[in-house]
Amino acid sequence: MKIMLLKKLILLLTTIVISQSLWAQEMLNPKEDFLYDGKYFGAYPPYITFGLGYGYNTMTSKGEQNLALDFHMQIKKTDFAFNAGYFASTPRFLEGGGGLDQYFSRQKINDFHAGAGYRYERLKSNFGVYGGFSFVAGRSPVDTIVNSNAYILRRTPGLYLQANFSHKPHYDVGYGLTLYAVYSRYYKIIGVQAHIFLSSAFKAYNR
Repeated sequence: MKIMLLKKLILLLTTIVISQSLWAQEMLNPKEDFLYDGKYFGAYPPYITFGLGYGYNTMTSKGEQNLALDFHMQIKKTDFAFNAGYFASTPRFLEGGGGLDQYFSRQKINDFHAGAGYRYERLKSNFGVYGGFSFVAGRSPVDTIVNSNAYILRRTPGLYLQANFSHKPHYDVGYGLTLYAVYSRYYKIIGVQAHIFLSSAFKAYNR
């Protein structure tokens, strides 16, 4: 049931973002600095995405909250790009009662990744797909004779894959969706995030 709900949510959000971007799309793929809306922008600018979302942990068969921060850098005059980032996933970032009784969840994974991929940018949209290697560290629950709520710290190499699509109301600022998958020996998670898009394209105002 949760997997079907996640698939429907991914499809709905993807449809909304793509339809908005296509409606406002203009065919512009700059190869050098250009003037737009009274501002000078640079070509092939690096960008960051910060996302919050929901995923499904196939090892525990439960849904989890997550966040991610990624930096993306494109090689000039090509569609090839590199990226590096951080991803965290947990059943709940804060547990306990209300008010001041909140505390951080003991079950959490931290994924540090780097890789390469493809970037395609237009005036009102940005698309990127990346894959690579990761180092994953975190606590996962284990059953013991004396304690059914014990956690063990695990560290392992892994793989990651992400695809992000951003609609850009402004050339260097936007929002969108990220689909991702994290695979390692102890952690296997797939899901979706809503993200903000910020690039370093802006150079100066046209005065």
